[in-house]
This record gives sequence, C-alpha cells and structure tokens, in this order.
Amino acid sequence: MKLIALKIDVDNLSAMERGLPRLQQILTEHACGATFFWSLGVEKNGRFLLPGSRLRRVSGSSMLALKHRFGVKALCRGALWPAPSLTKTAALARQDLDSFEHALRPLRNDVWQNEIRSLPAEMTAEHLKQAYAQFTQSMKGEPVAFSAKGWQANKAVYRFEQMMGWRFASDTRGSHPFWPVVNAETSRCLQLPVTLPMLEELPSHERVESILSQTQNESPWGHVYNAAADFDGIQAADDFMRLLKGWIEQGYQVVALGDLYQQLDQALIPYHEVDYQPCIGRYGVLATQGARYPK
Repeated sequence: MKLIALKIDVDNLSAMERGLPRLQQILTEHACGATFFWSLGVEKNGRFLLPGSRLRRVSGSSMLALKHRFGVKALCRGALWPAPSLTKTAALARQDLDSFEHALRPLRNDVWQNEIRSLPAEMTAEHLKQAYAQFTQSMKGEPVAFSAKGWQANKAVYRFEQMMGWRFASDTRGSHPFWPVVNAETSRCLQLPVTLPMLEELPSHERVESILSQTQNESPWGHVYNAAADFDGIQAADDFMRLLKGWIEQGYQVVALGDLYQQLDQALIPYHEVDYQPCIGRYGVLATQGARYPK
C-alpha cells in the first residue's frame, strides 16, 4: 500500500480561523486523512518584530520574508496588539474535525524554538506537561503524539514522549521511520520524520512539481508531508490541492500518521542518532535522522 502521511501544524489564529476550513474542504473532497498538531497557548508572532528578537535567524525558521509568511495582522499580535489565547478558538475549530487524528504542539512556539535546545530537563518536562494538560482539558480526548516546533528538541523531549507511552512522534526530518538515539540514550517512541520538503521551503513556480518528483518512485516506508495550516491552507491552498491530486494520481493514499504507523513492521525499523543538520529553505540546523546506531 502506497502511503503518504499528512502532518498539519496548527499554530496560530490565522491557521484556525482561515486555514483549517479550507484544508478540511480539500481533504474531505479528496477522501484524505491527516493528523492535526495543535498549539494551545498564546500567539506572539509580534515578538518576531521586536528589536533583538532575531527570529529570522533562529534555527528552524522559514526563509520567507516575515510579512509574506505570516501576514501583517499576524505580526501585530503580541506587539502592537495583545497576544490572543488560542485555546477557545482551537476547541471550536476542533469540533468540525472529528474524523481526523489530533496531536500536540508546544504551548508557546516562539519560546520553544528559541530556548528548547539549551533548556534543562526539568523545565522541558514542565513545558510538555503544561501543553498536555491544556490539550486534555480543552480538546476532545488525549493527543496521539507530539511534534517539536521548528524541529528543535533536546534529550528530555524524546524521554518524555516515551514516558507518555506515545507510539510515535514527529520531531525530526529524515528519510524513513526510526527509533531515536540522543547522546547514546535510546527511545522506544518511534520517530516518523518529515521526509518531503514543505511548500513554503521551495520556489513558488516549481514547488508542486518538485515534491511530486520525489514521490514518483515509491518508498518502502511511505512518506510524511508537513503542512502548515496558516500557509498551505491560505496562500498556498491551490498548490496544496494540486499536490494531493498529484499523489492520488501516483497511486498513493493520503492518511494520518497513525495509519502509517499501523502499516510498519517495528521489528525491521532501525535505530538512528538524532543529529542537527541544515535544511534547504530553513535557517540554521534542524533535528535530523543521522547515522544508524550502533555504527
């Protein structure tokens, strides 16, 4: 079975109010599954504009101009305008998405992306516990997984995912599923890395064709595509629809991450170290599937 698992990040008001309705329509029309990863804290995109914030140089950030990537209104939130809470808006948006799988993002994506790699284990665990508690309180059910903002994490993140009993997470970029190894510490929470470039990471005139060329030949492990609801569901919605149609024409089923996980033979999945490497279309370095372990 040819599978492409769809991971959709829902990180801000634009994503929830404008991106999700369009994405839901596209997914429903094409009978596609997906896993939605929700951020439920406060939105502070305006923080990106503050002097000294240096967001555009933070590892994992998009190389697109801030105004083009987020829009003027979003950049005012948390700077010129108050920082809105995402919890109630997310809970309302979630009501229309019962047929999909739902998972967890950090409460404060801006703080996470800036600080997580140097954060002590206790503070990392506290961040994750607060995000988990907010999700279970506000959304229906429990999250099936976690995804690190900007592909930035530390050893405590992988340890927490295993402790929570999650079957899988998606904190990395890579080529196929793997058991993560961080500083010689292994985790039995499977990594389903993003294997394909995002639309926002490629030149607009060739991005759909570029991604489809990478899925022309089937992968024995399947693929994971990462959509951003505030980009793929708004300014790139037509390209996103073309992408889905292209995959269907190639013979793929577009599914949730949990569906891909169910098709894997865990006995065959190798251990790989988690390294930090550059990624085309992103600033800095990202958590990436490294060398097989042991070497």
